[in-house]
Amino acid sequence: MKESRLKVEEVATGSLVPYAGNAKMHPHEQVDQIAKSIEEFGFSDPVGVWTNPEGELEIVEGHGRVLAARKLGLETVPVVRLDHLTDEQRRAYTHVHNQTTLNSGFDFEILDSELETLDYDFEEFGFHTLSGIDIEDFFVRSASADDGETREDPARDGDARICPYCGREI
Repeated sequence: MKESRLKVEEVATGSLVPYAGNAKMHPHEQVDQIAKSIEEFGFSDPVGVWTNPEGELEIVEGHGRVLAARKLGLETVPVVRLDHLTDEQRRAYTHVHNQTTLNSGFDFEILDSELETLDYDFEEFGFHTLSGIDIEDFFVRSASADDGETREDPARDGDARICPYCGREI
């Protein structure tokens, strides 16, 4: 593993170009949520960039943050340069970064407790609080069909739980 010394710098938002091979989708609702987060907490997560063969600063990771910054009219954003990565590492990191952010969930009991004690409208950020809901009732023990109906899935273990928001078994 190469050791790198990352330095955060401000660059013009308009100078950043997206990586054409980025497979992560950023629907308008998510970009709005990121923009609200930036408005509330500041731009505290630098965008990873590299200098492509055309001499442009190309986004490696942080496409959604750049879209939100543009929506907010921010003239500059913080970046870290990832020019120390090989071309293959850089391209792989784009996808690895996107996937590893999805590979974890929440402890819903702790999350609900935290959300209840903070004075924020968390639904603006994509959270759906569990206030007044028994945590066991939050999960369904069956699969949802495309028509919205819930059907028992005999292939599932009786203890299997499915998140109603993402459909993943947890």
